[in-house]
Amino acid sequence: MSNFNKKLFKRLKLNHAYGQLIALIFVPITILACAGALLVMKETSSAAKSNQRYAAIAILSRYQTTAEQLLKLVQSDPQQKQHAETILQHIFNEKYLIRAAIISSNNEILLNIGYQSKKAWPTAPKQGTFVGPLSAQYNNIYAIHLQNTQSKMPIWFMIELDNQPLEIAHYRVMIVLITTGLFTLLLLLLCLNFYSRRWIAPMYEIRMQLQRLNADTLDQHMVINSTGELRLLQRDIANVVKRLHFSFLELKEHTEQTEDDLRRTLDTLEVQNITYKQARDQAISSNQAKSVFLANISHELRTPLNSIDGFIHLLLRQDNLSNDQSLYLQTIRKSSAHLLALINDVLDFSKIDAGKLELETAPFDLEEAIFDVMDMLSPLAAQKQIEMAFYYADNVPKYVVGDVLRFKQILTNLISNAIKFTPDGEIIVRVRMEHDDIGQCLLHFSVQDSGIGLSGTDRKKLFESFSQGDASVTRQFGGTGLGLAISKQLVNLMQGQIGFEDNQERAPTEKGSTFWFTATFSVDEDEEIVHPVFSDMHVVSYLAHPATANVLRHYLEDYQVSHTETQSILDLFSRLNSLNQLPENTWLIVDHSGDTEALLKEIRGRYQGNLAVYGYQMSLEPNMLNEYRARPLYQPLSRTGVIQLLSNQPIFEPEQHQDFKARNLHVLAVDDHLPNLIVLEALLGELNVKTTKAQSGQEALTIIQQRIEQGLKPHDLVFMDIQMPVMSGIDTTRAIRSLESTLDGMRMPIIALTAHALADEKQKLLKVGMDDYVTKPIQIDQLIQILTQWTSDNFVQLQHSTENTVFVDALDPEILDWKQSLALAANKEDLAQDLLKMLVDSFADELEEISQLIELEDFPQLEHVLHRLYGATRYVGTPKLQQATGEFEQFVSTLRKERRKADEAFIQEVLQRLDHLQLVIHEVESAAQQILNH
Repeated sequence: MSNFNKKLFKRLKLNHAYGQLIALIFVPITILACAGALLVMKETSSAAKSNQRYAAIAILSRYQTTAEQLLKLVQSDPQQKQHAETILQHIFNEKYLIRAAIISSNNEILLNIGYQSKKAWPTAPKQGTFVGPLSAQYNNIYAIHLQNTQSKMPIWFMIELDNQPLEIAHYRVMIVLITTGLFTLLLLLLCLNFYSRRWIAPMYEIRMQLQRLNADTLDQHMVINSTGELRLLQRDIANVVKRLHFSFLELKEHTEQTEDDLRRTLDTLEVQNITYKQARDQAISSNQAKSVFLANISHELRTPLNSIDGFIHLLLRQDNLSNDQSLYLQTIRKSSAHLLALINDVLDFSKIDAGKLELETAPFDLEEAIFDVMDMLSPLAAQKQIEMAFYYADNVPKYVVGDVLRFKQILTNLISNAIKFTPDGEIIVRVRMEHDDIGQCLLHFSVQDSGIGLSGTDRKKLFESFSQGDASVTRQFGGTGLGLAISKQLVNLMQGQIGFEDNQERAPTEKGSTFWFTATFSVDEDEEIVHPVFSDMHVVSYLAHPATANVLRHYLEDYQVSHTETQSILDLFSRLNSLNQLPENTWLIVDHSGDTEALLKEIRGRYQGNLAVYGYQMSLEPNMLNEYRARPLYQPLSRTGVIQLLSNQPIFEPEQHQDFKARNLHVLAVDDHLPNLIVLEALLGELNVKTTKAQSGQEALTIIQQRIEQGLKPHDLVFMDIQMPVMSGIDTTRAIRSLESTLDGMRMPIIALTAHALADEKQKLLKVGMDDYVTKPIQIDQLIQILTQWTSDNFVQLQHSTENTVFVDALDPEILDWKQSLALAANKEDLAQDLLKMLVDSFADELEEISQLIELEDFPQLEHVLHRLYGATRYVGTPKLQQATGEFEQFVSTLRKERRKADEAFIQEVLQRLDHLQLVIHEVESAAQQILNH
């Protein structure tokens, strides 16, 4: 039903019984009565007119002959006209006749009788025998054609009859109809009275009784005074009320019992909550103890590892080591790296568990990163004679933006697990494009092995912490069981997924498993992959591993190299003689298998051109390759290796570290662990950097003070250990910064050298005055980076930037969020400072105007001023001030929206909000002055 119909029904009260009765009975009867009256009036009027017509025809017929004779008399003797009119007077004996006349067709009156003789007669028709009725004022005129022998024009005999009888009959019928209608209306009113007393009144009485019912009056007796069906209905309602009363009493009793039970349950829950709170406090305490333990164990383990790794590095650089000594040192270094990896797994798991592990993004070479991982793990694969291959799809970008360290960590876990659980066979790593979008891409990585596989039970707990695929062989394969759990969390941070597939489900003849994961990276849309062209080169190859042969074929096709593949060693030997006839830019690539020396000897007996042997680095002896003038092509096969081979570039560039001798650097190393100081001194010595050692913070302060007193140049850099007895590295740093504040222009970069690896450590160290952060064990590449960054000519700018970063981090972001201010100013620091200064300068005028408006109680204008101040806060990072002004404005606007006057309570609330706003503005001014004056 439309809104119009609803409003009409409501206005006419058609939704009530009386309204419906009128609408359903009175209205139809009234319509029918009116229609019937109109029909009766019409029919009676027609009947009266018909009677008058018949009477006129009878009169005209009776006097037609007389009128014709009188017409002849008048026509023959006009003097007889009066005599003829006298004779015609007898016509007035007819009832309701008013006048009569004999008229020609040209309206010439030949005879005319009656007291209305002066009235004009209507124009007689030219043709016809009878005419009528013709209206003449309030009467009707009828005419009949007379026979006329003397004139050719038609002569009419007209009479005028009175209409009064018609009107009288009309009024009589109308009186009868009105009387009938009044009697009908009276009868309907009597019926309505009976209907209301019989039905409507009892229904309203029932409604009133039901409206008076409530929870306290359900037991009262209901008076039954109706009859018929309504009496039965009222009796049924009374019975329902009685049953409802009994149900209510039962419900009330049950509710009271439930409340007692609930009260006892709440008492029990309160006791349990106290117990749970105590357990929670214990868990929090245990978690804090765990974090402290991890920090301590990190320091205690990484500190000796730093010494071990440093001394191994120094020993390996010695030239007088025998092969056995080099092997022993490499074994010690691998064990140290394995132990460090276990520590990193535990610490990474702690970071992920606490939700504090964050990814760092930077551009890196994705293909090189994958090959670095495979090359690092290739010695493990070579020991088990496992073939490794790598497929890199053509549409995958070479350079991406992401966290290369965490990506390598995921890939290392998957490939090392594949090597660990694969007795023999192959491991194939694949990379393909999953989804390409503008500015980023989703890449799919898979590691397929031919190992022992996993059962259905092992798959369910595969990515759980401290679990392994087969617990019965845990000691055989080793590991913490955290690798896959950490990899899963890292993949989630990279907006990807990780999973597992059984190779037998894909192909029944295959064995092993395939681990895969996806990761999202940012890419440069303008990057184009350009392959080098070696169209003049010719390569003949024999590689026993089909996957590696396919990779080599793919690379050579991209480089437009003429390539010939042999199917076996015998096929290769049969082609050797013909290879000598080819140009010098021809390469023969053979697989390392079986007796390599015998293979090379046989080849050199037939072929003297370019020769490359494909195999693992540790399986290819350099002396043997030099003897047979063969070049190594290391497994796994990489684009870089193929390009170096075809370009005849050297494989290894001699490692050359940057020499800082020209800078004449002097570094202060502070550490309570003497082996660490010795290692650091030796590593810095290789870089021609002078080192002064201090085994405590107090000793470091003494050394610095002595140099100041002697007027010597301050140290170019300070390496500061964090955990030291008596005076920690943090306390020592604060003391050094305090000492520098007394001297103009002196500030030494302090680098935190710590074994801690927990989250938020770097921010804490930067806030106390340190400039950078290095985690033990320190590598020589890290030393070069630190020395290059913090001892260069740009150190002043770096120092200023770091100080500003530390200073900004120290501000309360709720009062002044400088990072948000920079973002709002399009990262333009000058613009952000100008906007902040403009806001601060406007505070005094705004507060004065607000106070005056409150005093004048001009709240509409106050709302406008507050809105203006709120708008100004949206261009500067002041969250607390923005919230205070916004809430103040909304509170004042309620006065306008609710259209009421300000009372005393409203004014008091406005004054309280003004005090709060002044306090917040004062906080923002203090923070802003520190930024603007810094």
